Order: sequence, then structure tokens, then C-alpha cells
Amino acid sequence: MQALNNTPPPLAGVRVLDLSRLLPGPYCTWTLAALGAEVIRIEPPTGGDYTRELPPLVNGHGVFFAAINRGKRSVSLDLRKPEGLEAMRALLKTADVLVEGFKPGVMAAMGLDPARLCEEHPRLIVCSITGYGQTGPLAMEPGHDLNYQGYAGIIAAAGGEGTPPPIQVADLAGGAQSAALSIVAALFGRGRHGRGAYLDCSMTEGAMALLTPHLATALAESRDLVPGGELLTGGYSAYRSYACADGGWLTVAPLEPKFMARLVSALQAAQGGEAEVDCSEEGLRRVFLTRPRDEWVAALQGCCVGPALTARELPTHPQHAARGAFEAVMGLPMVRAPFPWAQSNEVPRLGEGNAELLGPLGLPEALIHAATGGL
Repeated sequence: MQALNNTPPPLAGVRVLDLSRLLPGPYCTWTLAALGAEVIRIEPPTGGDYTRELPPLVNGHGVFFAAINRGKRSVSLDLRKPEGLEAMRALLKTADVLVEGFKPGVMAAMGLDPARLCEEHPRLIVCSITGYGQTGPLAMEPGHDLNYQGYAGIIAAAGGEGTPPPIQVADLAGGAQSAALSIVAALFGRGRHGRGAYLDCSMTEGAMALLTPHLATALAESRDLVPGGELLTGGYSAYRSYACADGGWLTVAPLEPKFMARLVSALQAAQGGEAEVDCSEEGLRRVFLTRPRDEWVAALQGCCVGPALTARELPTHPQHAARGAFEAVMGLPMVRAPFPWAQSNEVPRLGEGNAELLGPLGLPEALIHAATGGL
């Protein structure tokens, strides 16, 4: 997304403390950082976030970690020590938002019960991102994205058996983006009524919400979703991906009659203008296998047809290049956050913000040294 004016970032001046790890919480706060918030990762001194060491590593940074932690700060705190908790409580006095992703009850056991924090800091917004939410029979059950997608109905709708979906739908859309939207809404609300909030974000419920219109349709007809058989999941021949002669794939999606008419006309012209076009799934499969992918893309412009780009094609594709959709980080192309205020930033090293961020809190130097593991 490109900026159309010079408006300041909407979350400028908002301080977010991020206690989460791995993917959902850090992706949520990456979104908030792209909207202008100051995000401070609170990491254990012994190694920090697990993904810091996830290969491949470039310049000492795990690429996975770097991708969703650009533009943040890092403070190392050992929350198992009284000194670490004291430093954390001092930081909370300066914060607008706290994001955490522990199992229900863990924060309270550490002495950071979310409900109590909201009482102590009435303007604080606390967001807890968990698989199933803070309540219900599954609240304490361990799980990962694939499990949450299963409980949300997505895996059964996709056919059940086989490899996991290529995107962590529950972690990212169900959890991270739902949480980010809830936090932004809570900040807006606080601006009107002056009070913070405690946000209980369930990745399962967020993922299930993505199925809303499809579930409503199926349940109205007293049936289950048909894997590969719904209108937008493969049940319609003109809304599918097709293999081409060079092994590339084509996305074919002329849902509206006018685009379907254009496709039929273009395919007829491509076949010499005489043969009738067979628009069944098998007919389209046969015809698309007769030419390379990019030849079809050129021949079928204006028909809702496009290429299924591979990872290595994405950074240099003319559309993405024109929009500045990628930025160079550590010498690698990484997707730029899709907000006009997103800035290109470096990746924080563990504890790099200790002195600058903890020093002004007025804590004894010995306490800071003990709290941060000496980093």
C-alpha cells in the first residue's frame, strides 16, 4: 500500500509491550509497529524469542524472526526473578498496550494477572492471544495452528487428510490480525471514554469467523461444506487453478458473466477461432496444457486470469516492484507491511534497548543488571 498523503502514523506515540513469542503475537505487534506504534519486545535473557535461532540465519539473525520483528525494540528481562518483575512493572507504567500469548493462568502465576493489571493501570489495554480463549473446556489444551483450524471447521472443509494449509490461517488471520484490530479499536475507544480494556483473543474463533458466509450457507441447507465442491473452493470450473505446458499454474476466476464471455472469446481466438470452447473442468484442463503459463496470461488479459506466482518470482514481478511491496532487510527481499505508514527498519538484537528504555525508569543499576541477565 502506498501513502497518498503525508498524514502521520495513526499509532504514533503508542507504546506496546510484547511478551509473546513465535508467530501470532509478534505478527500482531509487527502490524502495530507498521501503524506507527513503538513496540518493545520483552524477551528472556537466555536466547530471547525461540525464532531468533530458527535457520536460515543472516548476519546473526534468524530470517523468520527478522521478517516479523523489524522496527521493534528489544529488552531482556528475566521475569522469574523479582528484579525482572519490578522492571516489568515499571515499564507497564509507561505502556499503552500489553500483548501476551501464554496459556491461561501463566501471567497470573508470574505475578502479572491481566485483570489486576487493568485495575492497576486503568488506561492499559491488555490483549491475550491463545488458541481457544481464556474460558471453555479447551482453554488449557495445548495446540498449534493446524489444531485451531481443525476446531474452526477449516480442515474438514479442505478435505481433511493431507498436508497442512500453506498459510497459518488461525495464527495470522484468526489470531494476529483479529488481535491487532481489537487493539486499535480499544485504543480508539479509550480516546473516547478514557478506559483501557482486557481483550481475550481466541485464534480458533477468529479463524472460524473467516468461514462465516460459507458456514451460514451450508448450515441453512443442513449439510457440511463439500471439500473442493463449493463455488469458491473448486466446485465451479471457472474458479480453479490449472496447470500449463511449462509446469506453471494459471488462476482462472471469471465469475461474472461478462468476464466469462471474454474468456470464451479469447480461448476461441487462441484455438484459431473455429473450435467450440469446452468450459468444463476437463475441457479447460486440456486447453491450458497446450501453452506455457505466461503466454496464457498475455492472451487472456481482462478475463480475470493470472499467474500463480512462485516465491522467487514475487519480488521482481512488475506489479509488486511498481508498488514497492518488498524492501531490502539484511540484504534479503522481505514483504513490506501493507500500510502506507510502514517504515523500513532494522532488526533488534536481544536486549539492545535495555539501557535506553530501562535507564529512564529510575531503577537501581544493580536491579537492572539482575533483571536483564547483564545484557
